[in-house]
Amino acid sequence: MYAILMKKVLYNNGIVIYNPIRVIKGEIQDGNFISSDNKFYFYADDEYFIKRDEKECVAYVQSKEELLTAYATKNINQALEFFKEDVFSCLNICIFNSETGDYDLIEMPVEDARDLLTVYNGSMESNYQISGVIPIPPNISMEEIVNSIESILKPNLPSEKKETVQNKETVTYKQSESIKADVKNDFRRDIDTEELEAYLKERIIGQDRQIEQLVTVIAENYKTKNPHLILRPLLIGPSGVGKTETLKLLAEYLKVPFTRYSTPTLSASGYKGNDINDLLALAYQNAGKKIKECEESLIFLDEIDKIASRGRDVSDVAVQNLLLNFLDGSTYDVNVSLNQSVRIDTSFMNIVMGGAFEELFKAKDKHLGFVSTQDKMKTITPIDIINYGFIAEFVGRASPKIVYNNLSKEDLKTIMTEGKLSPLLLKQQFYQETYNVNLKYDESYVNEILTHVTSNNTGARELSEIVLTSLLDVSRTLQQKSNQGKYSEVLINKEILSDNKVYTLKKR
Repeated sequence: MYAILMKKVLYNNGIVIYNPIRVIKGEIQDGNFISSDNKFYFYADDEYFIKRDEKECVAYVQSKEELLTAYATKNINQALEFFKEDVFSCLNICIFNSETGDYDLIEMPVEDARDLLTVYNGSMESNYQISGVIPIPPNISMEEIVNSIESILKPNLPSEKKETVQNKETVTYKQSESIKADVKNDFRRDIDTEELEAYLKERIIGQDRQIEQLVTVIAENYKTKNPHLILRPLLIGPSGVGKTETLKLLAEYLKVPFTRYSTPTLSASGYKGNDINDLLALAYQNAGKKIKECEESLIFLDEIDKIASRGRDVSDVAVQNLLLNFLDGSTYDVNVSLNQSVRIDTSFMNIVMGGAFEELFKAKDKHLGFVSTQDKMKTITPIDIINYGFIAEFVGRASPKIVYNNLSKEDLKTIMTEGKLSPLLLKQQFYQETYNVNLKYDESYVNEILTHVTSNNTGARELSEIVLTSLLDVSRTLQQKSNQGKYSEVLINKEILSDNKVYTLKKR
């Protein structure tokens, strides 16, 4: 593939002029243009690129066959010369409204440009003023250019007349009364929070209030265009209460990439281990190697409590400091292969942190005596987290702090017998759909599992392991070709938990 390397030569509150530089060779990978020297380039008409700081991009991407056909030649070098000549004869201008996200592209012959028009030049009473210069060829009237700009800016123009003078000529800009700004649509992503909350509550049991808080934060993070309004929530709670599962389901529902990263593997400069580059390279891979999707992905920094400085390793504080810029929103040049790097901005990433903080709750036990576990969890304060081993700057960025409940035996039973993600109910459905066999269990089976999980305090995570392990021999039997269509029902009770060969099959 061949393309024209372009460069932004002007960017003034909405006006971008692209200047062609040279022809480059490359290939399209995952919808992106990668040059032969392994550099990544956005396309010039990519709305996402228009908003970014990068200066170079590509346009007019053509295959060898397309070029040879277009210029009626069998010589690719000759075709490339014609190709370059054509593109270099035009000036490419993009007019972009940074508030509404609308943009328009205008292509003008360079040789026809006769003078420079200062557009608006600060005369417009709007937070998104246009101020810049555009070459105007004689065969395109000033009115046509103004109308093109006005069509993009109409939602922001004041209703009264504003005038600008160029060479003693007056041009009037007027907003159509039929077009009004739709403030409600001025966000990056619209989320039905009621529907999302209902979806999560059907699948995550015992955390209704926590789900409501988290959905509120995530939804507003995706709506806002202001990076200063982005929050980085901290999920606190023991293993197996649904922290990771909530986030996985959130990403699934919102159709955004999800990356779970073990925070203790990070290290600061001078220490052995991974760094932010490794984290972002993984997020980039999980986003299908697409920068836009990566920058709007959901990142879960798991086991965040394990980078607390507990007087054991000074590198823990170094990692906390390393994460400050990442949480604030910074741009990183990320090495994604041996010879390729991409620029990734974390400003609008939905970054969520989570950890068990077990020792914090043990400390609470000593101070709060017979107060219930749930009440102890609700009393966790920023000072508690600082005392746990986190620097104040880090704790300030981890907001809000959402404390997940311990799961009661009743919660676990609901998960097992009613939850949308119940491993037992999902296995029932699988046997019915795959083998046309009905899986039946008695109360002793469920009660035995609940007794084991609650005594070990392992939460919902172990439910799946116990259920699926106990049914291994059942699955093996039903898989055998000689048994297919032979049985209609399998009956299990608590005995299968100690010996998974103990179950009853009912023939058709």
